[in-house]
Amino acid sequence: MNIGILGAGHGGLAMAADLTLAGQNIKLSAVSGHDKNIKILKALGNIHINGVTSIGNAPFDIKTNFVCEDIKETINFADIIMIVTPAFAQDVYNELIINHGKKGQIVVFPCGGFSALNFYNELKIHGRENDFIVGETASLIYTTKITGPAEILIKSIKNRVQFSALPENRADYALEVLNKIYPQFYKAENVWQTSFNNPSSILHTVTTLLNMSRIEMFGSYKNSFFDITPSVARVMEKLDKERLEIAKHFYSNPLSLNQIMCSLYNLKTENIYETIKSIKAYTIQRSPEDMTHRYVSEDIPYSLVPIASLGRKLNLKTTNMDSIINIACMCNDKNYWANGRTADKLGFSEIKVVETV
Repeated sequence: MNIGILGAGHGGLAMAADLTLAGQNIKLSAVSGHDKNIKILKALGNIHINGVTSIGNAPFDIKTNFVCEDIKETINFADIIMIVTPAFAQDVYNELIINHGKKGQIVVFPCGGFSALNFYNELKIHGRENDFIVGETASLIYTTKITGPAEILIKSIKNRVQFSALPENRADYALEVLNKIYPQFYKAENVWQTSFNNPSSILHTVTTLLNMSRIEMFGSYKNSFFDITPSVARVMEKLDKERLEIAKHFYSNPLSLNQIMCSLYNLKTENIYETIKSIKAYTIQRSPEDMTHRYVSEDIPYSLVPIASLGRKLNLKTTNMDSIINIACMCNDKNYWANGRTADKLGFSEIKVVETV
């Protein structure tokens, strides 16, 4: 099976290295301006992997023959295309696939953000919605970090990760194909569920914004467990309650943030504070370097804004969620409400809302 990975950041490098180790045929590419790591891998010829992999504990050193500087070649090569970039960087890759992708390819966004729905709407505009299966997962399967030039640390590979796809009648086929690569993927009810279940929307945003002063005083500093405290966890739970109230209008039996995290990391804990403190992959971390980090600039406009916007359409109060979004808008002097993926941009009027009792 040929897998094209677009995006050479933390997730893209981890995926390319791990799947190469697992014996898959890989090409890794990135667009000009975001191809620093591509050039490094090409020049050095090897990548060093620490942590865990699909074939066992690292370290491993492997050749970077999977690097491809021609992104159109990578798209043409692939049976499966993984777009492993922040949501704010997806547009250029979406356009390349629309213009150069082949009929029958499976395109996967490995981390929610309403990305599958957004891309499927773009395909409709160009009359190509029947040419691809568009999938997404609720979370990136890897907890990972680039630790140096051509060096990646894979802290963990998640236990179970939800997957959904459009058109919905092709989701089972897509999952069957992807399970040959990632048996951890299991079927979600729909693409709304995978985006609502992206834990980053609350985990990243709340912990970053409530540690804002320390980040701005010290820059990227070493910490543990996202510097979560019981009070920070209570804020997260308040947002999560609003998320659940909205989510139940789009799919049945939505999971709490705590249930999602326990499923991802195979835990049995009682609350989100206890859960986060139990995740070994979070033992040693570095904070964002500033407030423009993707924990804010991606997870606010591409996860929290659409959820809150959908809530407004349903006349549901999102007082706590709005507060976090507004703090992000103020601290970065950005209107994330206008710039984000709103209900209208996601085609809210065309969806079927689940009837609730």
